[in-house]
Amino acid sequence: MSNKLNLSAVERYSKAYAAHVCSDFFAQNTTITGKQILSISQLQQVNLLAIRALYEKWQADTERLRSPFFDFGAPEVQQALKSFMNTVSQFISVKREHFEPLLADSVAETLVLILEPQTFYKEVMRDLPNFRFTQESVAPLAKYIQINKEVIPQLLEKLNGNEFVFANQAMTWIDEMPINAENPEKYLSLFSETVAVPAELTFSTQESTPNVSDSKATTSFFEAELNKPVQKQKVEIPQPVAAPVYQEVEAYAPKAEPVRSVAVETAPTPIFEQKLGAVISKMSDSYEKTAVKEAEEVRLNEKLATENRSLNDQTKVNRTILDHHQNNRIEGINAAISLNQRFLFTNNLFGGNIQTFSNALDEIELCKDFSEAKELILKKYVPRYFWDIKSAEAEEFIDIVKRRFN
Repeated sequence: MSNKLNLSAVERYSKAYAAHVCSDFFAQNTTITGKQILSISQLQQVNLLAIRALYEKWQADTERLRSPFFDFGAPEVQQALKSFMNTVSQFISVKREHFEPLLADSVAETLVLILEPQTFYKEVMRDLPNFRFTQESVAPLAKYIQINKEVIPQLLEKLNGNEFVFANQAMTWIDEMPINAENPEKYLSLFSETVAVPAELTFSTQESTPNVSDSKATTSFFEAELNKPVQKQKVEIPQPVAAPVYQEVEAYAPKAEPVRSVAVETAPTPIFEQKLGAVISKMSDSYEKTAVKEAEEVRLNEKLATENRSLNDQTKVNRTILDHHQNNRIEGINAAISLNQRFLFTNNLFGGNIQTFSNALDEIELCKDFSEAKELILKKYVPRYFWDIKSAEAEEFIDIVKRRFN
């Protein structure tokens, strides 16, 4: 992701917006239906992306119904399954605890689509099945997009008859593509009618309505409702007395104080040989003089030996403390990552997508040991996000994962 968009501000605002809208809606409702989702926000783009997320979960539920003990390829089963799922889809009913995070994600995606369309579409490419860009995998997305929607047909045109290209090639096309992003101000103003948009997001697109098509009794809600014009219903949401103020936390280390030169007087090192020489020069060659010299040498050797032991012991203690803090096991990866690390890892290892970063942490936590976690990272995230495995961020991230399973 580019440095223009403040991920932390997007995440905070999205959660605040979703909480505000849900508080108002669920004060009078226990669940929300599909048609109500299509009018929950004044921005139709938010509603459509929420429906898209719901559709993807619906599709995943369909796949889980496929038992290995039955022939789900039989035409009669296929027809019955389709009829069943289409009927179920007519009775969407979502409680607040499940809908609010879904709405927050849809708000965040909409903000990215408005402010940085390249980033939005590159994330779509990263999530493609088998990391392949095909007409079949992307064309259905078009009916959910109303803002900066010219990217999809341009990408499909670049396929130029090819069955597929890998997602990284499609992402290169997106970077090279001249996207005439529309002015975001009118969309941000619509957001502000519900919750004031913070200054960090002062960075756009013409709303249109989907095509009309008639639906039959067994047609899926997702086909019937999205293929007919949506009559916008303004959601009357009471304005807060004082709009919340969002202040971004500085994600960088504090500036170092200028180094000032300080003159340090170094105490002269005692030269024991000179002292002993002075003693010897003042004394005679008698037995007492020799005894004094030997006694001084013994005390000197004992002192030096004691100092060496103390220095070695302290070094060992310091090393032990350092090793303990660096290598001790942590209970959870998420809790062990500082704010600065979160920004570094998100931007440099996960394409700037804070939700992808969060999902990756959850997936890694489910691994049974470090070997499995490392294999997951190397096979899934390193090739998908083009990690430089020798970079400081990658080594630091893997070290934290290792401590989790230590």
